[in-house]
Amino acid sequence: EAGRVEQREMSVSITAELGLLFHLIESLSANGMIQPTRFDDDDAEDGDLRRRGQVKAFAPSNFLAAFALLPEATNLALVDGVAGSAEIARRPEAFYRFLMQYIERELGQISSREASTEEDAPDKNVNQGSHLIDRMQGIGFLSIIEYAKGKPKASTSRAFTVDLAYDQRSGGAGRHETDGVVRFGEILRFSLCREAPLRAWCDETRSYEAVVQRKIATNLPSLLSLSCCCAGRNRSHGLELWQREDARNFLPEFVKIRIEADGSITVEELVTNDDGTERWMTFEQKLPTRSDALFEALENEELQRRNLPIEKSYRLDSVVSFVRANLEAATSSASVDASSLRPSCEGHHVVHVRVTPDLEGEALARQLRQIERCLLEKGGRQDNGPGKDGDASSDAVLADNRRFTLTSGVPLEERRCHLTEKEGANSDKWLLLNGFVVTKVNSSNDVRSFNAKFKEPSIVLFREVNIEPSISEASEVVPRETLVPVNVMETTSISNGLGPKLAISDLTNLPGRGDLVAIDAEFVCVQAEESLITSSGSKEITSEPRNALARLSVIDCRTDDVVVDDYILPWEPVVDCLTRFSGIRRSDLDAVGSPHHLVTPREAYLKVRLLMERGCIFIGHGLSQDFRVINICVPPNQIIDTAELFHQPNQRYISLRYLTNYVLGRDMQQEVHDSIEDARAAHELYIKAMGLKGEGKFDDYLMRLYGYGHRTQFKLGVANEKFEEDR
Repeated sequence: EAGRVEQREMSVSITAELGLLFHLIESLSANGMIQPTRFDDDDAEDGDLRRRGQVKAFAPSNFLAAFALLPEATNLALVDGVAGSAEIARRPEAFYRFLMQYIERELGQISSREASTEEDAPDKNVNQGSHLIDRMQGIGFLSIIEYAKGKPKASTSRAFTVDLAYDQRSGGAGRHETDGVVRFGEILRFSLCREAPLRAWCDETRSYEAVVQRKIATNLPSLLSLSCCCAGRNRSHGLELWQREDARNFLPEFVKIRIEADGSITVEELVTNDDGTERWMTFEQKLPTRSDALFEALENEELQRRNLPIEKSYRLDSVVSFVRANLEAATSSASVDASSLRPSCEGHHVVHVRVTPDLEGEALARQLRQIERCLLEKGGRQDNGPGKDGDASSDAVLADNRRFTLTSGVPLEERRCHLTEKEGANSDKWLLLNGFVVTKVNSSNDVRSFNAKFKEPSIVLFREVNIEPSISEASEVVPRETLVPVNVMETTSISNGLGPKLAISDLTNLPGRGDLVAIDAEFVCVQAEESLITSSGSKEITSEPRNALARLSVIDCRTDDVVVDDYILPWEPVVDCLTRFSGIRRSDLDAVGSPHHLVTPREAYLKVRLLMERGCIFIGHGLSQDFRVINICVPPNQIIDTAELFHQPNQRYISLRYLTNYVLGRDMQQEVHDSIEDARAAHELYIKAMGLKGEGKFDDYLMRLYGYGHRTQFKLGVANEKFEEDR
């Protein structure tokens, strides 16, 4: 029993959760143009609005829940609510550094396990440079400690980010000889070839000596990740360099780095002159002519494989910035020349990211393929050719007296023309991600500018230019029917180690494209609502409640067989089982004694995703909430929501129990909720609605339903003659 609990804890994989999160983001993008978008006639005249989709926001709840379970994340104070949590202003830097190291280690463990299972397994002491993160942004460093009398020491290390070091000793030495201004290139050069005097213990002389410590980069990555190390701090920690009050931007768009065979590093940055012309400014510093430790280390066999000298050109790719909420605090801290002053760190982070035409064209092409697929599934006549009169209207769906269209009212040919225009573009563009708001940025100057006192740099990412095409660019990825294997349905219970009670005898009989499946989910609370009472007596919510999936039931509507009936053990501790609404009790989620088939959230997610990828159509009540908690994006053409089906515009939504009582003539959920009962009821409601629509009576029936509900205030009661007459 303890082993099964330990196995569940070991099953938390940050790499896997990130993969599921990226799939969610890509699905939201691909389905952006087929969302049922409402628009007014005035808006429809605007071509840009007509082309604009409804890409929904994502909530990485599953990833954050799994991340909070990591002991390392808690020890490093990266999680809210723990003692000594890292400041919000600098937390992204610590989070990014930890995430890259953790993924690299996790991928290394996976590679080692795979290698050990092979008959001709290679040596397990594999080169760490073969790992994914290390190949992309791993930087090797040679550390040398030179003693005044003792023998020097040398060691090597690797890192995935470079902390910018603002040399406080240099004074005027860091200023360029041309204009006397400290430039970004000089800071970057010093950070890659750092030198610091200090006192250290020498084993040979058995005394403390004055030493010189050097840390020199020995290779250049494809992705150069820089931690600015100044966000949320006072201006004496390098922030004054970024926020200097002149027209020049401290952050350049292009830099070049060269590492010589002797270990010296040269950095060039592209600067703009006052007259608007551009030129390359060089920053170099030769290492001391006589350095026995450096000479000995560079002749080492391991370092000879670094292929020095090496030179790479980089272009600015993305910037994470901290935006202060209290501008007065930022301004006042800037005007006070005191290193001990600690300014207010309240605020939030924004991201500027470069988008290439290829990336945008690929996203638009994916959306176009999804539109064509939906039209085919709806029985659209593709052989008549797109773009003809009536395409938009023929594909439109009139529901609840509101105008919804599959493609936001845009004919397919117009979308193809728009895609062709994007494919012909040859210039990049910048996007600003500010919470849920995504806007275009006019030029890179807005990205590189930190003159405003409320904006502070956090993470800067440069990408190598003039390199060979990546894997995604060099070869076309052929889409498969499903990415999730069917054996995900054969899970083992955490509590008793047994297989599912409702195991499918033949996995090939799973419902597929166009087949109806009824689904329902139950939830438990893992984070209670937190609020406070203001001085005016009003209630202010400081933390929203958060739910987690606790039970999942899926019924194959072809045979009425239960395909899935799993209880899910949440990653986080359960605060409230919500038994009145969910029917879940604490004993149901006991990792040791639960009598049910208990699985992990990832296993439940994969089952739903398998059915989605197979093209199943989900029937349920209030499915948007279910899929949001499951953390999956299901295309709208694969969703039939009875809450939307039995809904009139500008009216309240009707509960499943009331609909079952009125439409089906029976009561349900008398004591507690049962997800299998709810899923079957939703399917029966759908069949009833389709029958009424086929007879042309659905609209009148819906009016009587709402009329009776308003008279009874939508309260359940014993059926009487008047009730039967209204039905």
